[in-house]
Amino acid sequence: MQPDRSARSAPSVTIRPVRPTDAALLDRWRLEPSVREHQPLSDASAAQLLADLHRQRSDDLYASRGEKFQWVVSCNLQPAGWITLVIINWSHGLAEIGYALTTEYQRRGVMAPALRILVSDLFSRTAVRRIEARCAVTNLASRRVLERVGFEREGLLRGYFLLRGEPVDNYLYAVLRDDW
Repeated sequence: MQPDRSARSAPSVTIRPVRPTDAALLDRWRLEPSVREHQPLSDASAAQLLADLHRQRSDDLYASRGEKFQWVVSCNLQPAGWITLVIINWSHGLAEIGYALTTEYQRRGVMAPALRILVSDLFSRTAVRRIEARCAVTNLASRRVLERVGFEREGLLRGYFLLRGEPVDNYLYAVLRDDW
């Protein structure tokens, strides 16, 4: 019997801290219509992105310092998207996570394993004890990713942000270290 070649094998997913050399990549990705469809990304220039990346130090995360950290998500060794972590409050161990995949890698099972890798690392090596995520109510794919990873939907944030001038409702999701 021949193996079924039509079945997709699970992608090999890895994450790594962003580097300043990733600025052009992030700049290009942030302009993709599918990436901007459900989130109000600021219009940052490549120079602004580069300056932001120079300020980020992944070692600070493990020393309970710093506010913003980012990772590049790779699929089968190819850059596919990014994850951003913003520390809301170190004293309380509160953080917020956001993510995006380039158009080419969307709906291919890439983000859930990437988030699992990061959440496991955060809960085992940092003072973070609660990670929140928000996504547009209409963003079914993102909702499914969060639920697959173990985030629980905690509420509805009405008119949470403006997207193309219109208020957008978001769901609030969270995962706790104690539940992980």
